[in-house]
Amino acid sequence: MSISLRFIVAGLILFFVSRYATCQAMMRIPLKTKTLWNKDDVALTNDHDNTYFGQIMVGTPGQPFNVLFDTGSFDLWVPSLEWPKPGSKRYRSSASKTFKRDGKKAEIRYGAGSLKGFMSNDAVEIGGLRIKQQAFIEATEAPGKRIYQRPWDGIFGLSGLSKSTITGARPIWRTMMDEGVVTKKVFSIWLRRYSDSGENGGEIVFGGIDQEHFTGAHTYVDAEGPHNTFKINSFFVGKIDTKVCSKGCKVLVDSGSTYIRGPPNLIVKINKQIGVAADCSNYDKLSEVISFTIAAKIFTLTPRDYIERKNGKCKSVFADGTTDLWQLGTPFIRSFHTVWDYQTPGTVKVGFAKSK
Repeated sequence: MSISLRFIVAGLILFFVSRYATCQAMMRIPLKTKTLWNKDDVALTNDHDNTYFGQIMVGTPGQPFNVLFDTGSFDLWVPSLEWPKPGSKRYRSSASKTFKRDGKKAEIRYGAGSLKGFMSNDAVEIGGLRIKQQAFIEATEAPGKRIYQRPWDGIFGLSGLSKSTITGARPIWRTMMDEGVVTKKVFSIWLRRYSDSGENGGEIVFGGIDQEHFTGAHTYVDAEGPHNTFKINSFFVGKIDTKVCSKGCKVLVDSGSTYIRGPPNLIVKINKQIGVAADCSNYDKLSEVISFTIAAKIFTLTPRDYIERKNGKCKSVFADGTTDLWQLGTPFIRSFHTVWDYQTPGTVKVGFAKSK
């Protein structure tokens, strides 16, 4: 082979290698993909606007589990070999090279009962980010049989506390920040409607924000306490002041809740003004927006946002809670791309911008 021909061949090889590397660096996993991995992004599956879940890996080699990413809770749990539901995915510690035994009993109380199990430690991978050791619950008992009907296997608590107030373990998001697993101490959630995108539910991004998920700028509010609470003010239905939260109400953004929940005596006032018929007979005539204020900015929800319409039945997404604490669940997050920012030491900011 002549010297000139060798240079041509070498140049072609370099060209194709560089093209391949560039494509790999820029590659994004489509939202319809349910099985990861795309750097720090996790594709979410939408269960008919009820819950949103994505896949993680536990152990080495990784064992896949679909989990509900829950900003309203602290701990990670997945089913153990003792989990009673037939056909469930179950974590097998004996199959993992990185498993470390703990064995301490654990219990999480829910409204329908308690989830029970025991603590273990193992590697966890989320969206291509790997944590070498994370404490989690191997669940042995469910809080009622309804959980068996869910399409996900476990729950991924997204608290940023230094340790869980329930198990004492370091929450997984805190581990990701403390060990430098994420590039920035920020995560964001973008949710889509089932009527628009089917099961392609959106994404949760660890370590940043995807500019393609929202329009305009985020409005940030300082949050406090274990659940990152802040205040909302003044609920209006159209131009009618419901007198709800006129002096401010404490609220958290809860990605694990299907509804917007609040004290029953206040929820009834909002739903009275909404006045949607259970048979949807007046749905097309609903035109009033519901508005409230966060950090001096007005946020509005349209009937499409605040009415759940399924199988010819309609109901408001404003539902009774069990405490005085309000919960802005997935109907709110579908409307507003939400960011949790931990970049300033000792401060947590939660931000909202209109979702695309």
